[in-house]
Amino acid sequence: MELWEIPAAFQSKLRLGVVAALMTGPKDFTTLTKLTEATPGNLGKQLELLESDGFLSCSRELLGKRPRSTYRLTEAGRETFLAYVRMLEKIAGGWE
Repeated sequence: MELWEIPAAFQSKLRLGVVAALMTGPKDFTTLTKLTEATPGNLGKQLELLESDGFLSCSRELLGKRPRSTYRLTEAGRETFLAYVRMLEKIAGGWE
């Protein structure tokens, strides 16, 4: 990956934060809201964009009468994020 090839998903602080948080495993909507300090409306929109781009998947279930959405990175999302991190490491390594 080159600097000009950075996916649009990683050009937003919130979307980048969501993907980074999901690298450690699935998270529910409430947890992602707390980790990112985003408003529920903004987070929901960004999660929809990441899902439509194929970076994450969502499973929904009912806990009693309350819905619970859990998000996890897809393999493509994980591989793309790792390629992005490697590109940043390459750039940073050239600054030493």
